[in-house]
This record gives sequence, C-alpha cells and structure tokens, in this order.
Amino acid sequence: MNTRPSLLLLFTFLIALPLSNTTMAEDYGDDIVDQRPTESPRPIVPPKKNRERRRYVTDHPERSDAGIFHVAAAVGGNFYVEPTVTYPSRVPTGNYAKDFGFQAGAYFDYDYSQMDENIPLALRGFVGYKYILRSIHVFSFDGMVRRMFQFSEKTSFGIGMGASTALWFRAVTDISPEEEIAFLPSLLIGAGFEFNPFMIDFKWMINRFATDATITGFELYFGVRL
Repeated sequence: MNTRPSLLLLFTFLIALPLSNTTMAEDYGDDIVDQRPTESPRPIVPPKKNRERRRYVTDHPERSDAGIFHVAAAVGGNFYVEPTVTYPSRVPTGNYAKDFGFQAGAYFDYDYSQMDENIPLALRGFVGYKYILRSIHVFSFDGMVRRMFQFSEKTSFGIGMGASTALWFRAVTDISPEEEIAFLPSLLIGAGFEFNPFMIDFKWMINRFATDATITGFELYFGVRL
C-alpha cells in the first residue's frame, strides 16, 4: 500500500492549520480594535485671566493727610466796640460802647507743617464762651485757615483768615434796658505763636463796618496744648 501521498497530505494539513488560526485571530483582533468607541476630542478651554478687582475702600496704615492733631485749652481777654442806640427805636446815637471782657475755650488744630511733607498750612477751630461789653454773653465757634512758618521743631508762627458763628445774648443792664438774642456771623483775621506746648493767639473779629454801626472786637488768648 502506498502511504506516501497520505503522509504528504497530513503534513500539509498540520502546517496549514496553525497559519489559519493565526490569521483568524488577527482578523478578530482587528475587528475588536475597530469596534471600540472613539472618544470625541475635548474642547480646548482658554485659561482664565486674573482680573484686577476694584477696591473702593483702600487701607493705608501710613496715611498722614489729616495733619498733626492738637487740642489746647485757652483763656484770655477781649476788647469790643459797638454803637449805642436809643430804645425802643434803636436809632444810632453816634456814640460807641467800648469795654474789656474775657473768654475761655478749646482749640483744635490740624497742623500740616509738622508732617514730613512740610506743607505750610494748618486748620484751626475754636469753641468757647466770651463775655463782652459788660452785658453780652457770646457762645461762638470759629474756624480758620492758617499759613504756617516753622522756625524750629517746637516753635512756629501762623497767620490766617476765617469766619465765626456766634450766638449773642444781651442781658438787661444800665446800658442795655432790653434783653436780646442775636446770631452774628463775623469775619476773622488772626495771628499767633506756638511754643509747644504753649500757644498765644490773637484775633480780630469784624462783624460789620458802617457809619455809626461798626461792631468789631480784639481777642488775645493764652493756651496750653493737652
């Protein structure tokens, strides 16, 4: 019996079987890879820009634009002049009442000349009581802007101009037979020295200038800064 062709056929079958299995595995592998769902590309998000936030309230711990603040207690004397009038018609007589008085109060200063920037200005306020012309009680608030001249660390001189609002109460005396309450705003011109902690201040108060109607006064203060 001739078995040679049968062996040859069997040998060919054995060789072809692994090759076919490998080819099928590759085909299935390709199918598996191809059947995987494809992911869509993620959108590109631009980086966020750091926006500068607006600040409506700024905090400057070294802020010094308010000036150097001082409080002083002061007393002094005054000399006032006002026209005399007839009662009850209040017609000027052409004469003037002149007399000395006194006053006391508190000063409030914002001094810019003592700052590092050396701004030669200062703001001055005064609240006090004045007794003038032997019959008038005055409660006043004065405000003034001053030009400062700094001579040393503790010595300065200032001149200024401002205004005064005052409530005058006139009591009954031999020269004023009627009580009177009046609101009298006035112009102020002042000058003064500071010898820290002491101070001297001079004021010229001008209520009005007119014929037989001038009301003016001069005030001198001596004070101590607290």
